[in-house]
Amino acid sequence: MKKQYLMTMFAGSSLLLSGLAHADSSTGVDHNGLYVGAGYGLLKVKGDDEFDDEDNAVNVFAGLQFNQILSIEGGYIDFGEYGNDVFNSSVDGYTLALKAGIPLHERITLYAKGGQLWWQSDLSNTNDSEDVDGQDLFYGVGASFALTESWDLNLEYTRFDLEFERDEIGIFAEIDDLDTEVDYAGISLSYTF
Repeated sequence: MKKQYLMTMFAGSSLLLSGLAHADSSTGVDHNGLYVGAGYGLLKVKGDDEFDDEDNAVNVFAGLQFNQILSIEGGYIDFGEYGNDVFNSSVDGYTLALKAGIPLHERITLYAKGGQLWWQSDLSNTNDSEDVDGQDLFYGVGASFALTESWDLNLEYTRFDLEFERDEIGIFAEIDDLDTEVDYAGISLSYTF
């Protein structure tokens, strides 16, 4: 159901925004300044020992856009809960990223971004729970569509590689390390001041 909802949103956004590619560029789009935004997306979590799951995630972010090509962005993301029969994890964290874009049109920019995620996780199994934290790199690609002079719609795919070291997951001593790939496909709205 969640996948179908997100795919419908992507398809509807694509149809709506296809007309923007042919829109009159004389209206002007603000590609400089501070911006804020919020988004929603779906997660696909893949890890060791059948640690696979799907969930949704929400994020908020703020950044400084220098031009249509370069910006810096910080944010907060809540990955929700995921796990397997042995244990579950609830993860959230803060991000700092550099975004580099390729303008296709005044209203459409393709971009890549990469940065650092500082995360915190609540790990639990049937007998115990433990809080762990860490920091890992992330990277992603996306497209930004200017809806008006200040409002943008963003579609993006991001990969977070979370590494739980053995000393961090002491309650699960039988597991050496737990490397988890978190794929995030999301849609967001942002406003440039």
